[in-house]
Amino acid sequence: MKAAVIHGFGGPEVLRYEDVSKPEPGPGELVLKVAACGINRYDLYLRMGSVFTDLAFPHVMGADVAGTVAAVGGDVAGWRVGEHALAAPGYPIDPVDWGVQPENRAPSFEVTGTHTWGGNAQYMRMPARYVLKNDTGLDDRSIAAMPLVLMTAVHAVETLGEVHEDSRVLIQAGASGSGNACVQVAAALGAKVATTVGSAEKIETAKAAGAELVINYREKNFADEVLEWTDGVGVDTVVDNVGASVFEDNLRALRAGGIFVNFGLVGGVEAKLNIRDLFFRRHQIRGSFMGSMHELRRGLLLLKEGKIKPTIDRTYSLSEVAEAHRYIDSRAVRGKVLLIPEHP
Repeated sequence: MKAAVIHGFGGPEVLRYEDVSKPEPGPGELVLKVAACGINRYDLYLRMGSVFTDLAFPHVMGADVAGTVAAVGGDVAGWRVGEHALAAPGYPIDPVDWGVQPENRAPSFEVTGTHTWGGNAQYMRMPARYVLKNDTGLDDRSIAAMPLVLMTAVHAVETLGEVHEDSRVLIQAGASGSGNACVQVAAALGAKVATTVGSAEKIETAKAAGAELVINYREKNFADEVLEWTDGVGVDTVVDNVGASVFEDNLRALRAGGIFVNFGLVGGVEAKLNIRDLFFRRHQIRGSFMGSMHELRRGLLLLKEGKIKPTIDRTYSLSEVAEAHRYIDSRAVRGKVLLIPEHP
């Protein structure tokens, strides 16, 4: 089969479109015929060696996979060839941890396509227990735009951020894949949402997701704007997928006793924390990583009910994978970018 393969770490040029062996299902496994695979910024970090340096090469990345069942392994019940399905974008890769709940607390939990081969290929092998039927009524491309950001958004916004009806929330990067999903989940929960964007062209994307206040951070200080929006009180929750560069202003925009949730580091990994402010303002700081199968199913239900919608920026053929990575790295993205394998 054809796949996008890396043989070492580096820039987009290390991605090669080449022939590799087609997977066969083992006991308890399914092989999916990949119709579409979403790209996440995580894939760029993984490709550069910024996340793990112990990958076995050659390697195939890709976590957001939708398609149809191509083969069913032994001891697998409830699946038939041709059914539409999606792969969990993260799961415990060691079977010893398969009983851990929620799954993202398991020691071996990781993003799909990290140490196991992912979906940047025509076919992909997965443990059947971490494959879900696509009963949303949406097509494969729409589904492939959602799993990782959906699981992450439900975990960060609803579970950790404790967002509910009438909450006031600041979400960073509301036109990005993950930020857009967080805005949609918060709006679906009945929250009032403020978000940031980096250009005027992205404002409508963020508003369409459900944001009430959209701030171009290149023109205005987002913390000042949020404090004005909340009459000086601050928001109940900040959901941040950026990192160190906005950390201090994120806390400044947060009300006393508010919750700060982070799951991103594109803006840097080291930030200063004023312990006195933390002490007196009683901020709750929470780190978020992916989510559970329950949270993924919760997100898919919101998707099925039409309360959130996929936002697809553009698609590339699998052979154009390097160009797709360059586009994401340009930060011009509005929504998700998909890779589409060609099948004979």
